Amino acid sequence: MLTWKPEFDTGVEEVDHDHKRLAEGLNKLEELLNSGKGSESIPAVLAFLERYANEHFAREEACMHRMQCPTAAANVAAHAQFRQTFAAAKAKLEKPGASALIAHRVHGELVDWIKNHIMKIDMGLRR
Repeated sequence: MLTWKPEFDTGVEEVDHDHKRLAEGLNKLEELLNSGKGSESIPAVLAFLERYANEHFAREEACMHRMQCPTAAANVAAHAQFRQTFAAAKAKLEKPGASALIAHRVHGELVDWIKNHIMKIDMGLRR
């Protein structure tokens, strides 16, 4: 479970709102994985996460550009890397017979990526 903490706040309301929505999506995915009954719902949650992440990336990159954020270039590169990571994770989860262990590992990797990204790159938005 990705518990939102005040130290994740960048101080930019639209970015923080997006981050919270992404955390909610990851938590929903975890709930489905833990229930063992959510396999039919997992594709919809993955589609939401993919769509919302891309929308968020566009907003965040524009915000960093506007604010002349020192981590803007690193942010664009990290987002490109995340798209690749997410695509690979999604492919693993969509394979017939994907195990619960694989699903939990993939979820953990996504949660770790988001937390590290917020703390190391997005904090460049703090003024």
